[in-house]
Amino acid sequence: MTGDHATLFAAAARHGDTLARQRLVLYAGANLPSPEVIAAYAPGLGAMPSMGPSFDKEQPGTELVSALEVAVRQEACALFRAGWAEPRLPSATLCNLAVFHAFARPGDLMLAPDKAQGGHLSQRRGGTPDLAGLVCDELPFDAAGLCLDATGAARLVEQRRPRLVMLGRSVMVGADDIAPVVAAARAVGATTVFDASHVAGLIAGGTYPNPLEAGVDVLVTSTYKTLPGMPHGLILGRDPAQGEALARLLDARFLANSNAALLPPLLRLLTDMRAGAADYAGRVVANTAALASACRRRGLPVIAPEAGHTHQMLIPIAAEAAPRALVAALAESGVILGLCPDITGPGGTALRVGTQFLATLGLRAADMAAVADILAGLLSGEDAVRLRPDVAPDLAARITTLLAGPA
Repeated sequence: MTGDHATLFAAAARHGDTLARQRLVLYAGANLPSPEVIAAYAPGLGAMPSMGPSFDKEQPGTELVSALEVAVRQEACALFRAGWAEPRLPSATLCNLAVFHAFARPGDLMLAPDKAQGGHLSQRRGGTPDLAGLVCDELPFDAAGLCLDATGAARLVEQRRPRLVMLGRSVMVGADDIAPVVAAARAVGATTVFDASHVAGLIAGGTYPNPLEAGVDVLVTSTYKTLPGMPHGLILGRDPAQGEALARLLDARFLANSNAALLPPLLRLLTDMRAGAADYAGRVVANTAALASACRRRGLPVIAPEAGHTHQMLIPIAAEAAPRALVAALAESGVILGLCPDITGPGGTALRVGTQFLATLGLRAADMAAVADILAGLLSGEDAVRLRPDVAPDLAARITTLLAGPA
């Protein structure tokens, strides 16, 4: 082992504690697995392949893997009130790709979120749908309401008669009304897919409406945003026949092997969420509401609804500010967050602020005033923010003190 490698290994070993105790992690697409989830990781299960359906795999000695697959499916279906679940893909992006291939053909039309409103690369034109040969057109968005234009989207579905309708986005500061779109899709024979990667933990906890209960056919999610697990992918649906069709595609053409070592952590995550999701999701949205209010009181502009919050709120960035430089400067001060489009108008950029990481650490709504103080000590601007020229010198100490509270 070289000295440089030893330094890297040591930094990697303490990185989780650094994030939990020395950085204010407000990144909307991050979370920290519990010690129990981490301890459930079972490297031996990934030592050999386990190819094929549960209890009908090509390799001998894979009965434990099959039993874990079945248990994960059962827990996932119970948590999300689904009719089937597929837990073998490593990310939501690959889950989306598999869904595209299972339920559409090259040249088919998919209506999907626009990049300007937070559509993820795995959902939209120019991204993963291109790999499946899909033609993508954008769903309309209600910028004033900060949500999907449900009436306009339903009308577009009726007019264009797509094969797939992709709902959900990376940027969701409130819940979309998807019922009219689902009804229109059903009327024209389209399959509806909801990418819940950012709100799955809130769906599990009941603070975000369950798309499956609204009639969505397929739900796709990652497991490390508002679900505090290890990075993985999960697909769920209402009709078991669709789940069987997807599994046949995966076994025949898509999935030569999967890392079974991640099944026990996923099972632990789902089991723990069934027991505690309501409390956790309630704390997340309460944190967002409190932080949005506290930031507004300190003169920072906030893009968020007055009620019905998710784990996200946005802070628009001034046109003259360089967004990536601003994020880098915030990171140097110990505040970790990301960028997204300003969904209220074309061409703008915003800071996307997430509260789920802090909720996982144990911070509550009462702690959000201190978080807002830290943000206001770094940012200024009434309509859009830039870096303050007079950054408070004690921010690192204030962050450490705040994060030491719940320990």
